[in-house]
Amino acid sequence: MFTTMKKLRPLSDRDHEWHLSIFDSTVEPHASGRVIRMNSTYLELVDGFYANRGMLSVVGIFGVSILLIFLMVSWWSTYFDFYLNPNWDRHDEVQMLSFMGFATVIIGLFITGLVVFYRAIGEWFRYTHYPMRFNRRNRMVYVFRGDDTVLEAPWDEVYFTLRVNSQAFGVRTLGICGLLMKDPKTVKEMFVFGYASSSRDYCLRHWEFIRRYMEEGPQAVIDAPGFQYCLPIANKRETLYEGWVALVSRDAWNPVLKWLMLPFHVLFFVGRLVCRVTSKVPLWPADVEAACRIAPDDAYVRDSSTNPVGYR
Repeated sequence: MFTTMKKLRPLSDRDHEWHLSIFDSTVEPHASGRVIRMNSTYLELVDGFYANRGMLSVVGIFGVSILLIFLMVSWWSTYFDFYLNPNWDRHDEVQMLSFMGFATVIIGLFITGLVVFYRAIGEWFRYTHYPMRFNRRNRMVYVFRGDDTVLEAPWDEVYFTLRVNSQAFGVRTLGICGLLMKDPKTVKEMFVFGYASSSRDYCLRHWEFIRRYMEEGPQAVIDAPGFQYCLPIANKRETLYEGWVALVSRDAWNPVLKWLMLPFHVLFFVGRLVCRVTSKVPLWPADVEAACRIAPDDAYVRDSSTNPVGYR
């Protein structure tokens, strides 16, 4: 799943109602475990689908596996039950091979379609995650789109607001987004932050973490809750252990739920492995890295190297 969406649309009443000011502070900040690295120049956060990456892949892996098994069994049966059968008179050979050829083509097209679909949504053959950077020195926002381009937007010109990410069974999940405006009434592109919650207050606290960093500096958020460690994925793939932790951490607080979810987590982990193997590590373009250069004596550098041993 990508972090950005290009689509012209009018600015809605809800966008107005839920508008987030970069100047007003109303709650205490919370990092929400989304930080990849922070320093006096920029704050880098992960996309909202990182923790659940691999869940959607399970369906694709199951579909591809069933189709491949069916195809292999069919060809196996064709060879051993017919061609190795001395009593077969081959009177229906043409029809049988035509059917098998047709079935092979159709299954091949289905598998290709699944691969194309999962690539299109960013799960396979894309990137391991889709980060965004908030540069407080040049007051720019950089968002890794996933199509080998980077969205660059001035912090002071982005229209920030809350949005409804999803709604099911009466539960509404809120998120934070930034809107790039074509004109005062028209949105031309949207990027979605990497945190979502059914609690409006939690979303506002995560927004306050970012807002306070940009407006007041790293010293204002260095001790914020949810910032005990940085995600160890900067310029590298997660380890198998780190991938497992990312999947199970959401349910780890509940001793009953974590065991009930264990079989599903194992399946999701298989999907996550496919994402990991087929995807590239995102690397920022040279011009972005140049704009985000860190001072050698920066006292506020935080990344996976400052994590506890075992999670670096």
